[in-house]
Amino acid sequence: MTSTIVAPLEAGELPDVAAIRGWRLDQILLVTTGSLLVLVVGLLAFVATMSSKAQFEDTSERFKARIQDQARELGQTLSHTLALTSATSLRDNNYAFLGEVARSIISDNPNILRVRMYDAEGLLVADSDVEAKLGESTDRKPERHWASALYQGKPIIEYQEPIDYGAQSGKGVVLISYSLDALQKTLNELEGTRAEALRRNTVTMAGLGVGFVLLAGVLVAFQSRRITRPLGALTGKVMQLAAGDLTARAEEARGAGREVVTLGAVFNHMAERIKVLLEDVRTKAQLERDVSLARTVQETLLPGREGLQVGPLRVAGLVVTADACGGDWWMRAALDEQRVVVGIGDVTGHGLATALVATSATSGFAAAMTMRPPSEINAQLLISSLNITLAHVGRGEHQMSSALAVIDVQTGVIDYASGGHPSPLVFNRQTRQVASLPARGLLLGASVSSQYTSRQAQLRPGDIVVWYTDGLTESRDASQKQYGTQRMAAAIQAHAHLSAEALRDAILADARAYSAGLPAQDDITVVVAEFSPASP
Repeated sequence: MTSTIVAPLEAGELPDVAAIRGWRLDQILLVTTGSLLVLVVGLLAFVATMSSKAQFEDTSERFKARIQDQARELGQTLSHTLALTSATSLRDNNYAFLGEVARSIISDNPNILRVRMYDAEGLLVADSDVEAKLGESTDRKPERHWASALYQGKPIIEYQEPIDYGAQSGKGVVLISYSLDALQKTLNELEGTRAEALRRNTVTMAGLGVGFVLLAGVLVAFQSRRITRPLGALTGKVMQLAAGDLTARAEEARGAGREVVTLGAVFNHMAERIKVLLEDVRTKAQLERDVSLARTVQETLLPGREGLQVGPLRVAGLVVTADACGGDWWMRAALDEQRVVVGIGDVTGHGLATALVATSATSGFAAAMTMRPPSEINAQLLISSLNITLAHVGRGEHQMSSALAVIDVQTGVIDYASGGHPSPLVFNRQTRQVASLPARGLLLGASVSSQYTSRQAQLRPGDIVVWYTDGLTESRDASQKQYGTQRMAAAIQAHAHLSAEALRDAILADARAYSAGLPAQDDITVVVAEFSPASP
């Protein structure tokens, strides 16, 4: 049997999934993974290419250095040999023979471009160049060294070797100009070989990289589809569930990964739990309606914000609940033209049941005032009747603190009783003194046999009586320090010149300011009675 509900959470129409734009998850996985692979392969190829290039360049430099060393050794050896063999001819002034030797060296070794010989006076005596002018002088010093130079626009290495032929004026010099063409040709060939090797290596790396990327792309596409296909199916099941089909269940996604399988299992568990949650929602909605009704009834039974004026006595109070429904209540009513009854109570606990008990107490208090003629009503009778009512209503599970008073507005006599409730404070505007009306008694509702007594006191002109629940004095600031009766007394003294309604509001505002915006932990009730008879 299909279980379907319409708009289960009243969330409106389902979203148009088809209108959602963007890449699919498998496309994102493919593109991101492919881009990462291309980047990694490209970096590896670049590193390999640069490594190969560096290796080839190092090899080329070592080869170039070796060729240059060989050429230098050959030139130095040749110049040294020529200097030894030419010493005799130079001593004998056989310059023609030395010229033939120089030209024969040129003809036998193509890498040697020119050979010159100078005597001790620095005059040119032999040259392989037939167009050279013999007898030219030079300032070369007769010492062994070599240097790079140019000959006929070509780079050469010029080797110089002294000739010791016994002349008194010093030594002669032999100069051999060794061509670097062969070395440069060899280096060019090496550079070509290196470039070709780099090209082949680059092509090979590129081919391997492309093949690896293609293979990896196929694997990524396969795996991404393997993962996203069950996710797509799960999305469809979610849409069914969102549409109200509570029979939607996800199939086990084999091979899609533990997370996807777990997601499907959690979805199925969630679908099973939604029925229970919806029942909880319905129950909560019904409870909220009940609470709202209870609050309406409670507000109907409680007095309004406006004060009650009976002769010289004006009474004003207010209940500030911490929850939707409160456990505090208060009542004021005129028994006759001379006496006024004031009552306040605080049922233990919070919630709907507490609010219902408080409402019953309010009704019971109002009923107790009609049990006997007004002249027979006193505080002891009222609190005893209220205890019996609460004991029957609460059945011992709910108790209440309460303070009741019957005030004679002509004489100023106040008859009061209490059951576990804070004593009201009395402030006189003329003396600026604060007192209290203490009374003892057990919490109401514990037992129908509980006994209560009342006490009397005389109100003076200008007296202000303030009843309150412990939610006021137990209000806490950010450091968890309580508001306390002393601060409340100070607030009464500071605002005693105000009317009963304004003084009530000032006390509540001072408590709120003390709590610095922290949420209230308990209901707060304040009742102010202002006794102001006319001066005789």
